[in-house]
Amino acid sequence: MTMVERTIVWVKDDRTRRLAYLVLAAVSAILIFFPRPYVASAQIVPQDTAASASSTTALLGALGGQATSIGSLLSGGRPSNDLYLVLGRSDAVKRDVIKTLHLVGPQSQFTSERKAMLWMDRHVDVHLLLGGVMEIETKLYDPERAREITGAYAAAIGRSLATFGRQITANKRKVVELRFGSSQARVADAEAQLANFRRANNLADPQMQLGNALSQRATLEGQLQAKQVQYQAQSQLLGPENTELIALQNEIAGLRQQIARTTTPANEVGGPNVAGLTGIQLRYLDLYRNLRFQQALYEIYQRSAEQVAVEELATESASYVQVIDNAHVDPHRQYNNWAIGLLAGLVLLALFTEWYVPVSGLKLRAEDQPTVKLFEHG
Repeated sequence: MTMVERTIVWVKDDRTRRLAYLVLAAVSAILIFFPRPYVASAQIVPQDTAASASSTTALLGALGGQATSIGSLLSGGRPSNDLYLVLGRSDAVKRDVIKTLHLVGPQSQFTSERKAMLWMDRHVDVHLLLGGVMEIETKLYDPERAREITGAYAAAIGRSLATFGRQITANKRKVVELRFGSSQARVADAEAQLANFRRANNLADPQMQLGNALSQRATLEGQLQAKQVQYQAQSQLLGPENTELIALQNEIAGLRQQIARTTTPANEVGGPNVAGLTGIQLRYLDLYRNLRFQQALYEIYQRSAEQVAVEELATESASYVQVIDNAHVDPHRQYNNWAIGLLAGLVLLALFTEWYVPVSGLKLRAEDQPTVKLFEHG
């Protein structure tokens, strides 16, 4: 009799099958508690550079920047919690932990990085709690080893956030410096064109020559064009629901309303409107409008440069991870979840074979089977 046939005989025997259920259930119950697993955890709060630079918001506001724009610039316009969770679960953090603890090597725990990363996926969990708190949990049978891995994981997350923050700041610095330098050149060129035209035609200062109303309108049109350029640039990087884009849309709408109120034809004491201007005055107005546009762009890039400079100072002095609870071993009793699952599956199997099958009539007993007689014909 083969092993398979012998097993089938044991399974068909009610007494042997029930005894096997009892023994396996007892073993599974013991394995729930022994060997005893331990959970080491650490709770950290990733620090955003926008939060680190919050004390400088008043200074930037004095330069003309708005709080929403500043916060969007420093935070990159991204949902911080989800971004930090992705960084915490990234392969770069796992490789950093493997390198720090020397988990891969000829005399180490693993022979390849792939096996080490798969092992960490099974034993280390990174998740978010309320308030943006990131919790790291490691479940092992060795409590000291679990605490060591948890601490190394928290430190690796901090280094990854620091690298990410410096990368964002460096990219912003490149863009702002490039646009700020070209903006300075355009402002100087616009000022030179306006001054040359003014001297060639013996014109007074634009505010006096064109009147306060037209000067104000030229300033508003220049600001409107600058805001539109800024909106087009930001819309390629940020989503439609970003607070900075919404603020820019509101500013553009407000500027358009102010310009619309200045379009009524009139010949006021301070000077005529557009309908009463001569060709020279129209050209003078266009040059002045272009100057105000370039100056508005220059002010935007100047504020952006100040904001990036503040962010760089914040990234150098700020701690990217604020530790709420250092890596420690949880004192509560832990259980082997796989053993609990094994016991639950065993109980379900026993209920199915010992109760449901007889009750439902699925089991066909040997004495109930019809006999078939074979007759041989000579």
